[in-house]
Amino acid sequence: MFNQLKKTLLTFCFFLLASQAFSQAALLVLIFGDKVASEKFHLSIDGGLNYASMPGLSKQSPTTGVYFGLGTFIKLNDKWALTPEFKPLSPRGAKEVAPIRDYSAVISDAKYNLKLNYIDIPVLVQYKITPRLFVATGPQMSYLTSAQQVSNGKLPLGSTVDINEDMKSNFNSFYFSVPIELGYSISTLRGGKGIDIKLRYNVGISDLLSNTTYGSSMGSTFQAYLSFPFINPQ
Repeated sequence: MFNQLKKTLLTFCFFLLASQAFSQAALLVLIFGDKVASEKFHLSIDGGLNYASMPGLSKQSPTTGVYFGLGTFIKLNDKWALTPEFKPLSPRGAKEVAPIRDYSAVISDAKYNLKLNYIDIPVLVQYKITPRLFVATGPQMSYLTSAQQVSNGKLPLGSTVDINEDMKSNFNSFYFSVPIELGYSISTLRGGKGIDIKLRYNVGISDLLSNTTYGSSMGSTFQAYLSFPFINPQ
């Protein structure tokens, strides 16, 4: 019990520090993004959608969520760049799964959804195919911040009920994947600062689940998002 309490406290402290760091970093980007930007280095704010599923489970269907965070661009030469990112809002999971904890004896027409959230830290290498079209890939480490089973159904008297239950102990704290990205820069918008349109698919290389009796899944996540770079107009 003490070890579990210690683990929960450490996780809470990590999440609190990460959230505070992200808030401060986002504020600094908004205030000083243009001032620290150069042709070789700039920051960005990224936002879009995750379309995630958990193939490998006995039953499941995809779920969607909002994806948000910060990015950096470090130019290596005219073709290559390094683009580390920090994405504290990266939901995953699946809908209509088999239950980890079954409430069918209590509620009828029960449906079960898994809601997961991660802090993603991808470190990608980007290659420009043309001045506007680019591809990128590299390793990504994700830290699990929350995991819930949401059970929905009807009580014996007919009213509906939602049961939200912490299932974090059933999932691995760290998840590793390899994002593969295709992007396109529209440089004529935002006073010359541009907008990058990015499509990314994450190839899982580790298991999301630690509870092997429930199942196994390396996850599948497709991301579509916009990146707003803070660079000086040329």
